[in-house]
Amino acid sequence: MKFKKIWLVVLVVVLLAAGGFWLFQRSGGGVGQSGGKFSRNYYISFDNYYYEIPKKKTADDQIVAGAQFVYSLGTTIKTNSLDDLYNDGAIGIQPLIPLNGDNGAFDAYINTVAKPGAANSVEGGEATLTMAERKDGVKTAELLVQKDGKIVRRQFIVNLPQAVAIVTKDDSEAYKLIGATIGRASDKFSNYEDIKSLAVSSAVMVKNQMFDVLFEQTHPDLKAASSVDEIKRIAERSKDLFGLETKVYGVKVVDNEITASVIFFDSKKPENSKIVNLSFRLSDNHWRLFTLRLPNGLVTGSLE
Repeated sequence: MKFKKIWLVVLVVVLLAAGGFWLFQRSGGGVGQSGGKFSRNYYISFDNYYYEIPKKKTADDQIVAGAQFVYSLGTTIKTNSLDDLYNDGAIGIQPLIPLNGDNGAFDAYINTVAKPGAANSVEGGEATLTMAERKDGVKTAELLVQKDGKIVRRQFIVNLPQAVAIVTKDDSEAYKLIGATIGRASDKFSNYEDIKSLAVSSAVMVKNQMFDVLFEQTHPDLKAASSVDEIKRIAERSKDLFGLETKVYGVKVVDNEITASVIFFDSKKPENSKIVNLSFRLSDNHWRLFTLRLPNGLVTGSLE
């Protein structure tokens, strides 16, 4: 993955154009919907929303900072522009502004900001608006942008406490599923804050090279397959990483694994920014580090 992908956010504002670690480990339970494994694949954003990831799809939060793109597994997609992404069938999901679920504020935002913005996102485009409510009573807005009689962009905006937009080109089943399942993460997952703490504080420990502490809390399979000295050797080959700023936007969860992408952002040369990947698996009813992938190597508990 060429890292230039993530800095599309420089070109567009929206898709239209350690304490915490220890607290989690001692919390006495998993972080699934009922304290265990997850029943479906989800993306959980740390802007406090979630959605179901459709089958045979993945959610990628490394392309545009703060947003995700959902696309087919095994697909190579072009990331030079948003048009490339949408033409390849990608679905973009991005938080807009916190409206606290206020329907009046939502209506005003849709009519004064979102609809004009949708029309202006495509040269010569026209936007049509349909307001509705989901079965759970959450208000929604769908904007269709047409040019020369053809739909070239569609948005589905959901009035959660943190308003969220789903943007794509085609009216696919995956697009509909995300729109139907997107909701407030802290309502769905009772240990949402623990999930967030696990990912963020683990990222902080990597940045601060606290590998002895991190290794103490790893999954038994990782301990058996590697060592803290091996982690330190790999880290030494990636030492330019640790002076950069870190950001974690959310996690993917599936059955027995939580994965997080940690962005190490180079503010002076964004193209030199790096990605570190973390994955966690259950052991003794706790989620523990199972794989750590640094730019120049990885350690994992997997035998595959």
